[in-house]
Amino acid sequence: MELLLFALIPLAALVLDLVVGEPPNKFHPVVWMGKVIGFFDEHVSRKNQRHDRLCGVFVSLLPIIIFTLAFTLILGAVRIYGGEYGLLIWAILCALLFSTLFAIKSLGTHTLPIMKDLQNHDLEAARKKAAMVVSRDVNKLDEAHVISCASETVAENLVDSVLSPMFYFGLAGIPGATILRVANTEDGMIGYLSEKHQNVGRFAAKLDDVLHYLTARLSVPFIMLASALLGYDWRSAWRVAKRDHQQTSSPNKGWPMAAIAGALGIKMEKEGHYSLGDGELGNDPANIAQTVRLMRYTSLLFFIIVLLPLYLLIGLHVQLFLENYLFGLF
Repeated sequence: MELLLFALIPLAALVLDLVVGEPPNKFHPVVWMGKVIGFFDEHVSRKNQRHDRLCGVFVSLLPIIIFTLAFTLILGAVRIYGGEYGLLIWAILCALLFSTLFAIKSLGTHTLPIMKDLQNHDLEAARKKAAMVVSRDVNKLDEAHVISCASETVAENLVDSVLSPMFYFGLAGIPGATILRVANTEDGMIGYLSEKHQNVGRFAAKLDDVLHYLTARLSVPFIMLASALLGYDWRSAWRVAKRDHQQTSSPNKGWPMAAIAGALGIKMEKEGHYSLGDGELGNDPANIAQTVRLMRYTSLLFFIIVLLPLYLLIGLHVQLFLENYLFGLF
């Protein structure tokens, strides 16, 4: 009976994400993470490279420690001291919390409206929505590059926002997914592309690269499998991923982006930075919907084949051990 309850935790989280999506900001743990990261970042005095990089280590590690400890202790307290219904309440809280640490539905929520604007021949509205999901200047992008922006966002976030949180949940339950989510949020906020964060954000950026290294490469066979099921070109997914993945500045993002571009027979291009895939940029807004569909199938396959067995065999037991160990210390 307990095994069934444990298995229902990730299943319930998946249903919550697909049906409900992201909670309001004031209830969203990732928003809380961002506020804590921003607080520490604003209180770092910039002096010299060595000082700033050392401070950056603490700016990165402190939020990870704070949120991992907090979530683990709260869940442990509910399970250990919750009485007759403690385990059930614990399982519900785990499902609710995990559902906020990955994002399948929101990737479509943020990009499919761009497709609708383009189908309605409203390029300006599509540009405005694209500006909300990419950091580049979109004001002068033509329709094909706006389509590419949306497809790129879905493809690269397949790893960052879906597969990696699922993988680390499989390895260490809520503590594992929390570590990954905090680190990824730090990379997005203080990654060292800006002058302000070139030293303070260096550790965060490197940590994020390390944490996504395996899942970025593991994404390719799952994209290929999903492509085969959907009737896309799974062979081209591997060929293009192998050929083009090194074009991006990130050591990881090129893998899922190039694989999806190859599978769908489209090109993803950021002028002056990379051009992934074959042929010319497409002008069909439906490319965005195809990217979202392939992302969803890939996510579900990864959930079934990797997350579920990994969590039941390893992650669940790691989480329970950490909860018990922390309470033993106190």
